[in-house]
Amino acid sequence: MSIFEAIVLGLVQGLSEFIPISSSGHLVIVPALLGWDAPGLAFDVLLHTASLVALVAYFSGDLVDLFRGMMRGSRDSRRVLGLLVIATIPAGIAGLLLGGYFEEQFKDAKGAALQLLLTAVILVGAEQLTQRNQRSADVTGRPMKSQDDLTPAGALLVGVAQAVAIIPGISRSGSTIGAGLLLGMDREAAARFAFLLAIPALAGAALVQLPDLGSGSVGLGASAAGFIASLVSSYVAVAGLIRYLKTRTLYPFAAYVTVAAVVFYILL
Repeated sequence: MSIFEAIVLGLVQGLSEFIPISSSGHLVIVPALLGWDAPGLAFDVLLHTASLVALVAYFSGDLVDLFRGMMRGSRDSRRVLGLLVIATIPAGIAGLLLGGYFEEQFKDAKGAALQLLLTAVILVGAEQLTQRNQRSADVTGRPMKSQDDLTPAGALLVGVAQAVAIIPGISRSGSTIGAGLLLGMDREAAARFAFLLAIPALAGAALVQLPDLGSGSVGLGASAAGFIASLVSSYVAVAGLIRYLKTRTLYPFAAYVTVAAVVFYILL
Protein backbone atom coordinates (compact mmCIF):
# COMPACT_ATOMS: atom_id res chain seq x y z
CA MET A 1 0.00 0.00 0.00
CA SER A 2 1.31 3.43 -0.94
CA ILE A 3 1.29 6.41 1.41
CA PHE A 4 -1.25 8.08 -0.87
CA GLU A 5 -3.63 5.11 -0.61
CA ALA A 6 -3.19 5.06 3.16
CA ILE A 7 -4.03 8.76 3.44
CA VAL A 8 -7.12 8.40 1.25
CA LEU A 9 -8.40 5.44 3.28
CA GLY A 10 -7.59 7.26 6.52
CA LEU A 11 -9.64 10.26 5.40
CA VAL A 12 -12.48 7.98 4.28
CA GLN A 13 -12.50 6.22 7.67
CA GLY A 14 -12.28 9.39 9.73
CA LEU A 15 -14.98 11.31 7.93
CA SER A 16 -17.43 8.48 7.38
CA GLU A 17 -17.08 6.92 10.85
CA PHE A 18 -18.98 9.78 12.48
CA ILE A 19 -20.75 11.51 9.60
CA PRO A 20 -23.79 9.25 9.03
CA ILE A 21 -22.75 7.75 5.68
CA SER A 22 -21.19 4.42 6.87
CA SER A 23 -17.44 4.07 7.28
CA SER A 24 -17.53 0.29 6.95
CA GLY A 25 -19.40 0.56 3.66
CA HIS A 26 -16.99 3.14 2.26
CA LEU A 27 -13.91 1.17 3.37
CA VAL A 28 -15.26 -1.81 1.43
CA ILE A 29 -16.43 0.17 -1.61
CA VAL A 30 -13.61 2.71 -2.15
CA PRO A 31 -10.72 0.20 -2.57
CA ALA A 32 -12.88 -1.98 -4.85
CA LEU A 33 -13.90 1.05 -6.91
CA LEU A 34 -10.31 2.24 -7.34
CA GLY A 35 -8.91 -1.20 -8.00
CA TRP A 36 -6.76 -1.22 -4.86
CA ASP A 37 -5.97 -4.30 -2.83
CA ALA A 38 -8.06 -4.68 0.32
CA PRO A 39 -6.10 -3.00 3.15
CA GLY A 40 -6.46 -5.95 5.50
CA LEU A 41 -7.70 -6.28 9.05
CA ALA A 42 -4.59 -4.86 10.72
CA PHE A 43 -4.78 -1.58 8.81
CA ASP A 44 -8.54 -1.40 9.39
CA VAL A 45 -7.99 -1.74 13.14
CA LEU A 46 -5.29 0.95 12.99
CA LEU A 47 -7.66 3.43 11.32
CA HIS A 48 -10.45 2.67 13.79
CA THR A 49 -8.02 3.11 16.69
CA ALA A 50 -7.19 6.57 15.35
CA SER A 51 -10.93 7.37 15.30
CA LEU A 52 -11.17 6.14 18.89
CA VAL A 53 -8.30 8.44 19.98
CA ALA A 54 -10.00 11.39 18.28
CA LEU A 55 -13.30 10.59 19.97
CA VAL A 56 -11.69 10.34 23.42
CA ALA A 57 -9.88 13.63 22.80
CA TYR A 58 -13.09 15.42 21.81
CA PHE A 59 -15.08 14.08 24.76
CA SER A 60 -12.19 14.26 27.23
CA GLY A 61 -14.05 16.80 29.37
CA ASP A 62 -17.16 14.63 29.55
CA LEU A 63 -15.09 11.53 30.32
CA VAL A 64 -13.13 13.29 33.08
CA ASP A 65 -16.37 14.56 34.63
CA LEU A 66 -17.82 11.05 34.43
CA PHE A 67 -14.74 9.54 36.09
CA ARG A 68 -14.70 12.17 38.84
CA GLY A 69 -18.40 11.67 39.42
CA MET A 70 -17.90 7.92 39.74
CA MET A 71 -15.11 8.47 42.24
CA ARG A 72 -17.42 10.72 44.29
CA GLY A 73 -20.26 8.22 44.06
CA SER A 74 -22.38 10.53 41.92
CA ARG A 75 -25.75 9.03 41.08
CA ASP A 76 -25.88 10.83 37.73
CA SER A 77 -22.46 9.50 36.72
CA ARG A 78 -23.42 5.95 37.67
CA ARG A 79 -26.62 6.36 35.65
CA VAL A 80 -24.79 7.52 32.51
CA LEU A 81 -22.23 4.72 32.81
CA GLY A 82 -25.02 2.19 33.30
CA LEU A 83 -26.81 3.42 30.18
CA LEU A 84 -23.60 3.10 28.15
CA VAL A 85 -23.05 -0.44 29.44
CA ILE A 86 -26.62 -1.45 28.57
CA ALA A 87 -26.34 0.09 25.11
CA THR A 88 -23.05 -1.71 24.45
CA ILE A 89 -24.40 -5.20 25.16
CA PRO A 90 -26.33 -5.83 21.88
CA ALA A 91 -23.32 -5.13 19.65
CA GLY A 92 -21.12 -7.32 21.83
CA ILE A 93 -23.56 -10.23 21.60
CA ALA A 94 -24.02 -9.74 17.84
CA GLY A 95 -20.27 -9.68 17.29
CA LEU A 96 -19.75 -12.90 19.24
CA LEU A 97 -22.65 -14.84 17.72
CA LEU A 98 -22.58 -13.52 14.15
CA GLY A 99 -18.93 -12.58 13.70
CA GLY A 100 -18.44 -14.96 10.77
CA TYR A 101 -21.49 -13.63 8.95
CA PHE A 102 -20.38 -10.03 9.37
CA GLU A 103 -16.87 -10.84 8.09
CA GLU A 104 -18.39 -12.29 4.90
CA GLN A 105 -20.38 -9.09 4.37
CA PHE A 106 -17.13 -7.10 4.27
CA LYS A 107 -16.15 -8.97 1.10
CA ASP A 108 -19.27 -7.87 -0.81
CA ALA A 109 -18.73 -4.36 -2.15
CA LYS A 110 -21.94 -4.36 -4.21
CA GLY A 111 -23.92 -5.50 -1.20
CA ALA A 112 -22.40 -2.69 0.87
CA ALA A 113 -23.46 -0.21 -1.81
CA LEU A 114 -27.05 -1.43 -1.62
CA GLN A 115 -27.02 -1.26 2.19
CA LEU A 116 -26.37 2.47 1.89
CA LEU A 117 -30.01 2.76 0.84
CA LEU A 118 -31.02 1.44 4.26
CA THR A 119 -28.98 4.21 5.83
CA ALA A 120 -30.90 6.72 3.71
CA VAL A 121 -34.22 5.26 4.90
CA ILE A 122 -33.08 5.45 8.53
CA LEU A 123 -31.99 9.07 8.21
CA VAL A 124 -35.14 10.24 6.41
CA GLY A 125 -37.41 8.41 8.86
CA ALA A 126 -35.55 9.80 11.88
CA GLU A 127 -35.66 13.33 10.49
CA GLN A 128 -39.40 13.12 9.74
CA LEU A 129 -40.07 11.92 13.28
CA THR A 130 -37.86 14.63 14.77
CA GLN A 131 -39.68 17.39 12.93
CA ARG A 132 -43.01 15.99 14.13
CA ASN A 133 -41.73 15.85 17.71
CA GLN A 134 -40.41 19.40 17.41
CA ARG A 135 -43.81 20.68 16.25
CA SER A 136 -45.44 18.90 19.19
CA ALA A 137 -42.91 20.41 21.60
CA ASP A 138 -43.57 23.88 20.20
CA VAL A 139 -47.32 23.45 20.73
CA THR A 140 -47.08 22.03 24.26
CA GLY A 141 -44.16 24.18 25.38
CA ARG A 142 -42.23 21.13 26.57
CA PRO A 143 -38.60 20.81 25.42
CA MET A 144 -37.28 17.87 23.42
CA LYS A 145 -35.76 15.10 25.50
CA SER A 146 -32.11 15.21 26.53
CA GLN A 147 -29.68 12.51 27.64
CA ASP A 148 -31.02 12.96 31.18
CA ASP A 149 -34.37 11.61 29.97
CA LEU A 150 -32.90 8.44 28.46
CA THR A 151 -34.15 5.26 30.15
CA PRO A 152 -32.47 1.82 30.27
CA ALA A 153 -35.01 0.57 27.71
CA GLY A 154 -34.17 3.51 25.47
CA ALA A 155 -30.44 2.86 25.83
CA LEU A 156 -31.05 -0.77 24.85
CA LEU A 157 -32.86 0.39 21.70
CA VAL A 158 -29.91 2.58 20.75
CA GLY A 159 -27.65 -0.41 21.40
CA VAL A 160 -29.69 -2.63 19.09
CA ALA A 161 -29.39 0.05 16.40
CA GLN A 162 -25.62 -0.01 16.86
CA ALA A 163 -25.56 -3.80 16.55
CA VAL A 164 -27.47 -3.71 13.27
CA ALA A 165 -24.96 -1.19 11.93
CA ILE A 166 -22.13 -3.74 12.08
CA ILE A 167 -23.28 -4.66 8.57
CA PRO A 168 -21.21 -2.59 6.10
CA GLY A 169 -23.26 0.11 4.42
CA ILE A 170 -25.49 0.76 7.43
CA SER A 171 -24.12 3.78 9.26
CA ARG A 172 -23.42 3.28 12.96
CA SER A 173 -23.74 6.99 13.73
CA GLY A 174 -26.84 7.23 11.54
CA SER A 175 -28.50 4.25 13.22
CA THR A 176 -27.69 5.28 16.78
CA ILE A 177 -28.56 8.95 16.24
CA GLY A 178 -31.74 7.81 14.50
CA ALA A 179 -32.66 5.64 17.49
CA GLY A 180 -32.12 8.59 19.81
CA LEU A 181 -34.38 10.74 17.65
CA LEU A 182 -36.98 7.96 17.68
CA LEU A 183 -36.96 8.24 21.48
CA GLY A 184 -37.74 11.96 21.25
CA MET A 185 -34.25 13.33 21.88
CA ASP A 186 -33.11 16.46 20.06
CA ARG A 187 -30.47 16.04 17.35
CA GLU A 188 -27.50 17.27 19.39
CA ALA A 189 -28.35 15.13 22.43
CA ALA A 190 -28.87 12.05 20.25
CA ALA A 191 -25.52 12.64 18.52
CA ARG A 192 -23.60 13.13 21.77
CA PHE A 193 -24.92 9.89 23.27
CA ALA A 194 -24.28 8.04 19.99
CA PHE A 195 -20.67 9.23 19.94
CA LEU A 196 -20.09 8.40 23.61
CA LEU A 197 -21.46 4.93 22.86
CA ALA A 198 -18.99 4.56 20.00
CA ILE A 199 -16.06 4.74 22.47
CA PRO A 200 -16.59 1.29 24.07
CA ALA A 201 -17.64 -0.13 20.68
CA LEU A 202 -14.43 0.96 18.95
CA ALA A 203 -12.30 -0.01 21.95
CA GLY A 204 -13.92 -3.45 22.13
CA ALA A 205 -13.45 -4.09 18.42
CA ALA A 206 -9.78 -3.13 18.64
CA LEU A 207 -9.20 -5.45 21.62
CA VAL A 208 -10.92 -8.38 19.92
CA GLN A 209 -8.79 -7.95 16.79
CA LEU A 210 -5.47 -7.39 18.60
CA PRO A 211 -4.23 -10.94 17.86
CA ASP A 212 -4.45 -10.21 14.12
CA LEU A 213 -2.54 -6.92 14.19
CA GLY A 214 0.80 -8.59 13.47
CA SER A 215 -0.50 -10.08 10.23
CA GLY A 216 -0.51 -6.76 8.37
CA SER A 217 1.93 -6.03 5.56
CA VAL A 218 1.43 -2.24 5.38
CA GLY A 219 4.70 -0.34 5.76
CA LEU A 220 5.48 1.94 8.68
CA GLY A 221 5.21 5.12 6.59
CA ALA A 222 1.83 4.18 5.16
CA SER A 223 0.57 3.09 8.58
CA ALA A 224 1.61 6.41 10.15
CA ALA A 225 0.07 8.41 7.30
CA GLY A 226 -3.21 6.52 7.50
CA PHE A 227 -3.36 6.86 11.29
CA ILE A 228 -2.79 10.62 11.21
CA ALA A 229 -5.29 11.12 8.38
CA SER A 230 -7.93 9.13 10.24
CA LEU A 231 -7.19 10.88 13.55
CA VAL A 232 -7.49 14.40 12.18
CA SER A 233 -10.50 13.75 9.96
CA SER A 234 -12.29 11.87 12.77
CA TYR A 235 -11.92 14.81 15.14
CA VAL A 236 -13.11 17.26 12.50
CA ALA A 237 -16.09 15.03 11.68
CA VAL A 238 -17.23 14.72 15.32
CA ALA A 239 -16.89 18.40 16.09
CA GLY A 240 -18.43 19.45 12.79
CA LEU A 241 -21.44 17.13 12.97
CA ILE A 242 -22.38 18.08 16.53
CA ARG A 243 -22.21 21.76 15.58
CA TYR A 244 -24.13 21.08 12.35
CA LEU A 245 -26.97 19.21 14.04
CA LYS A 246 -27.72 22.12 16.36
CA THR A 247 -29.47 23.94 13.52
CA ARG A 248 -29.65 21.61 10.50
CA THR A 249 -31.21 18.36 9.35
CA LEU A 250 -30.05 14.89 8.31
CA TYR A 251 -31.53 15.18 4.82
CA PRO A 252 -28.26 16.09 3.01
CA PHE A 253 -26.63 12.90 4.30
CA ALA A 254 -29.65 10.85 3.22
CA ALA A 255 -29.41 12.39 -0.25
CA TYR A 256 -25.68 11.60 -0.45
CA VAL A 257 -25.97 7.92 0.51
CA THR A 258 -28.89 7.47 -1.90
CA VAL A 259 -26.90 8.83 -4.83
CA ALA A 260 -23.74 7.04 -3.69
CA ALA A 261 -25.55 3.70 -3.45
CA VAL A 262 -26.75 3.93 -7.05
CA VAL A 263 -23.45 5.22 -8.45
CA PHE A 264 -21.28 2.74 -6.54
CA TYR A 265 -23.50 -0.21 -7.48
CA ILE A 266 -23.35 0.70 -11.19
CA LEU A 267 -19.58 1.24 -11.18
CA LEU A 268 -18.61 -1.82 -9.15
